[in-house]
Amino acid sequence: MPLVLRTAGRLGLELARTGLDLLPSATALPRHASGFDAAAMSALLGHQVVSCTPLGTTTGTTDRCVLELVGDAAPRTVFVKAAATDPGTRLFGGLARLGEVEVGFYRDLRPQLDLEAPAILGSRFERRTGRFVIVLEDLAARGAEFVDTRTPLDPDQVAAALSTLAALHGATSGRADRPRWLSTNSADALLPLVTAVLPRLGRAVADRDRTLTALGGDRLLRTYRRWAQQLDDDAFCVLHGDPHPGNLYLLGDRVGLLDWQAVRRGHGLRDAAYALVLGLDVEVRRRLERDLLEHYCSALASAGGPRIPGDAAWAGYRRMVAYVYVSTIFTSGLGGLQGAEIADTGLRRAVAAVEDLGTVAAIA
Repeated sequence: MPLVLRTAGRLGLELARTGLDLLPSATALPRHASGFDAAAMSALLGHQVVSCTPLGTTTGTTDRCVLELVGDAAPRTVFVKAAATDPGTRLFGGLARLGEVEVGFYRDLRPQLDLEAPAILGSRFERRTGRFVIVLEDLAARGAEFVDTRTPLDPDQVAAALSTLAALHGATSGRADRPRWLSTNSADALLPLVTAVLPRLGRAVADRDRTLTALGGDRLLRTYRRWAQQLDDDAFCVLHGDPHPGNLYLLGDRVGLLDWQAVRRGHGLRDAAYALVLGLDVEVRRRLERDLLEHYCSALASAGGPRIPGDAAWAGYRRMVAYVYVSTIFTSGLGGLQGAEIADTGLRRAVAAVEDLGTVAAIA
């Protein structure tokens, strides 16, 4: 089926789900992550929960809450994710299949992977309305530290993040039994819609602050559909899809991966480019990116992935930075997916990388 028809179908499905969600249902999921009571948590966890108390909530592309539980076999606290409460953000999440993909990752892929990522305790995806719930271990109880793009990581932390990504990529390299929900970026039904709005978002960002756009970056936005398909030609593994600092956590000398909403099949250098460009201060990235890229390639080969020669890795990295630029333009231009300061900090790092690495010329 042509992508444009699949896009129309996806939009129609999510609008229908929005309407169905307004109808009363005895089995409907709560509308807030903090709304799960003891009975609901008992069903999700598979053992009795006597009481359930919200301790704190946050919101973004999903609605999130830490719940304190009481029950003989229940953990003291859990982290709950549910569909966004803002109607527009929820529609975006449905169109992008954020909940469906993350539930799929924890159901179909996470049990087979030996890497630093949250343990899943329960999940449910409601196909009728598109609502979902994911119950995860409370990483704060393990002493995890959480960061975002405003605070650059140090080189050792980025190296650890690249090692975790390499473990994911190596373990899934050449995997033939792909779940139905797992697709490449360029095969996603939203590609025509994203392609249509990217130039407008780029202009909106430029009108707000010209320094937030790269020289020649408008060309990357206009030709996104073509080069996205080209860069997917060498897809060999499962990608996290969005490993910016806000989707990482620090645990001693290890770095784990959060928010598996954008999982895709693709080339591992795409994830590596995200971690390098968005995780490091620009000057540090310029000084150490070749060494860190070599570290990733070595870890990938050790984890069972392909051996990527140095020249090929560098050429691929320069091209994959285009994805980082598109992602940060989209986030900054659309608004509401991250805090404005966080989004713009990441975009400034992407702008510098596109210009430093000659990414526009590398894509041509």
